[in-house]
Amino acid sequence: MSDCTKLDGAVHVDEGATGKILFNYTWPILLSQIIQEMYNVADCAVVGRFAGALALAAAGTAALPMSVAVNFFVGFSSGISTMSSALFGSRDHDRLRELISSIMKMTFICGILLSVLIFAISPGYLSYTRVPGDVSPYALIYLRICSLGVCAQLVNNMVTALLRSVGDSSSPMKLFAVSALVNVVGDVFFVAVMKKGVAGAAAATAFSQWLLSVMLLIRLKKLDPGISIMNAKGSSGSRDMFTALGRGIPAGLQALFMSISSILIRFHINGFGSAAIAGMNVFARIEGLCYLPSFAFGIALTAFVGQNMGAKKPERIRDCVRMSVKAMVLIMIPLSLALCLGAPALSLIFTTDEGVIANAVEAVRYTLPLYVFYAVNQVYLGAVKGMGNTFYPMVCTLVCYALFRVGWCGVLLKTFVTMRVVYLSYAVSFLLMFIMIMPVYRASLNRNIRGASLKAEMEI
Repeated sequence: MSDCTKLDGAVHVDEGATGKILFNYTWPILLSQIIQEMYNVADCAVVGRFAGALALAAAGTAALPMSVAVNFFVGFSSGISTMSSALFGSRDHDRLRELISSIMKMTFICGILLSVLIFAISPGYLSYTRVPGDVSPYALIYLRICSLGVCAQLVNNMVTALLRSVGDSSSPMKLFAVSALVNVVGDVFFVAVMKKGVAGAAAATAFSQWLLSVMLLIRLKKLDPGISIMNAKGSSGSRDMFTALGRGIPAGLQALFMSISSILIRFHINGFGSAAIAGMNVFARIEGLCYLPSFAFGIALTAFVGQNMGAKKPERIRDCVRMSVKAMVLIMIPLSLALCLGAPALSLIFTTDEGVIANAVEAVRYTLPLYVFYAVNQVYLGAVKGMGNTFYPMVCTLVCYALFRVGWCGVLLKTFVTMRVVYLSYAVSFLLMFIMIMPVYRASLNRNIRGASLKAEMEI
C-alpha cells in the first residue's frame, strides 16, 4: 500500500459526522446539476424562441442517439467510481493512480470511435425512427455537429466521476459553471444574433464540451503528478482494471437500457406529430427540476458508500441512506406538486405554441405525482452500486424502465391512441422499480454489517 496519505484536493468521506459530510459532499453535485439544467433551459429557450418549434423538436430528437453512447459512459463511469472510491477509502493510492491512468486511456479511444460512428449513422437513425420530414433536416445538422463533441463528453463524465470518488465534488461544479456560461453565450451569439439556427446551437455545445475537457484534465493532473493517461504500466492496474470493468459495464448497460427504451418509445411519440415531440422536449426541461436532487443524491451515495466500503465502515452506509431517503421525500412531494400547478407558466419560457404547451403540461401532470418514488429509487440504486453490486441495478432498469415501458406502450397504444399512455408508462415504472430495489438494498446492507461484525469479533 502506498505511503501517501493524501491526494491534493481529495476528501475522505468515511470520517467525521455523517450528515455534515454527506451535505458538504452532495451540495456541489446538486449545484452542478442546477447549473446544467439552467443551461438546458437557456439552450431550449433560445432555440425555441429564435429558431422555431421545428428546430426545438429537432434538437430534442437528435439528442437521443448521442444519449445512448453518452449515457452508457455516464453509467459506466459511476460503476468505475465504485472501484476508485473503494481504493481511496482503503488508502491504496498507488493502485488508484494506475487505475485512473488505464481508465482514461480507454476513455479517449472509445470517445474517438463513438464520435465517428454517430456522425456516420445519423441519416439512418433519423430514417429508422420515422422522424417527421419537416423535422429531419434540422435534426441531421444538429446531430452531426454535436457528434464532434461526443469524445469530450465521455472524458468529462469519466473525470468528473473519478474526482467525485475521491471526495472532490466542488472542482467539477466550478469548471462546469464556466463551460455552461460559455455555452449559453455561444447559443445567444450563433442562434439569436447570427441566425444560424440549430447548427449554431450545436456548434456552441461542442465547443463548450471540449473546453470543459481541457479544464477537467488539468484538475485531474493536479490531483497527483503521477496520474497520466500514458502512465498505466503496473500489473496491479491491469488487475484492478478488469475488476472495475466488471462493475462499470453493468452500470453502463443500466444507463444504456434507459436510452434504448427512450428511443423505442420515441417511435410512438413521433407518430403523434411535431407538437408532441416538442412537448416532450419541454417536459424534459421541467422534469429536470425534480431530477436534479434525485440525481445528486444518487451520485453522492455511490461514492459515499464506496469509500465507506473500502474503509470497512458499513454502519455509516445505513445512516447516510436514511438521511437521503428522508431528504428526497421532504423535497420531492412539494416540488412535484408545485411543478404540476405551474406547468403552463413554465412552458411559456420555451415556446408560445399552444399545441406544444398542451402536450408539455399533460406530460407533467401525469408523470410527476409519482416522482417521489423515482427519487427514492435513485438513493437505493446509488447505495447498492456503492456496495459493489452494479448487476442488480442493471436488471432493475432493464425490467422497469425498458421492458415494462416499451411493452406498456406497445400494448395499450393499440387500444388507447393518446399520449397519456406514454406518460403513465413512466409514472407506473417508478413504483415498480421501488418494489424491486428496496428489499435488495436492505439485504445487501445487512450482509455487509454482519460481515464487518464477524471480522471484528475474529480480530478480538
